[in-house]
Amino acid sequence: MYDVIICGSGPAGMSAALFLKRANLNIMIVEKGTPGGKLISTVLIENYPGYIENTGIDLAMIMYRQTKKFAIPYTFAEVTSIEKIDDHFLVHTTEGDLESKVVIWAGGTVARLLNAKNEEEFIGRGISYCAVCDGSFHVNQEVVVVGGGNSGLEEALYLAKICKKVTIVTRGNQFRADEVLMEKARNNEKIVLVPNHEPVEFHGGELLEQVVIKNKITDELTTLDAKAAFIYIGFDPSSSILENFDILNEKQYILVDRNCETKVKGLYAAGDCIDKNVRQIATAVADGISCASAIIKSI
Repeated sequence: MYDVIICGSGPAGMSAALFLKRANLNIMIVEKGTPGGKLISTVLIENYPGYIENTGIDLAMIMYRQTKKFAIPYTFAEVTSIEKIDDHFLVHTTEGDLESKVVIWAGGTVARLLNAKNEEEFIGRGISYCAVCDGSFHVNQEVVVVGGGNSGLEEALYLAKICKKVTIVTRGNQFRADEVLMEKARNNEKIVLVPNHEPVEFHGGELLEQVVIKNKITDELTTLDAKAAFIYIGFDPSSSILENFDILNEKQYILVDRNCETKVKGLYAAGDCIDKNVRQIATAVADGISCASAIIKSI
């Protein structure tokens, strides 16, 4: 029986783990992939205090090494379901079942699909949601980035360093990214900005070869030659595992109080999966610390 099981090892999960371990609680992190969450797919971090122009992978590994320094145990498995039995929780995973007095769900978010024709067919064969992970496969090639926010522009600027041409497509009539990123993109001769368009089809053989985009005003179709398409149109919360607890809002974000506890006693949630206004590394860290502090006082 653990004191706390933390599901997810992004900034929220690892921050909570550090505080809980320092309070000498018996804890376990359950992680289905690589520690770091979305950090590992972030090209450049410029707005996290004390961390100047470095990659998300670097910050993720610093956090991970810190958890290992404190000998925080990990179970590398996927959580398949969680149930509450009397005064404790049973966490079912692909590597077996775990019992705990308290659970912190820090599952983060998952990339949103375009729902364009042939999209799922080409995932992993040209369609990607991580430029850092897959950009190196497309050196000196033409690629498309979908999304006009900060994530899309940051990834496009990274890709422009290694690709022949980067076309950024966004549905709106203007881009939503910070002006500092827009200025860099406008001044980069490898980047082409295409507003008022959306991808509707993907074509190719074994690998992606073309992206068909539609003008949102005229419905005119244009075919772009592209060996890759990187999708950054937003994220949805990873929260379906908790549907049986009736703690999700209409957008499937998890409802929590000021201590990041749900209405189910002992079930906490932290990070980008909860209902809040700002989703940044700093706020995820704060969520992890908030719930850990509350748990330390209650156990």
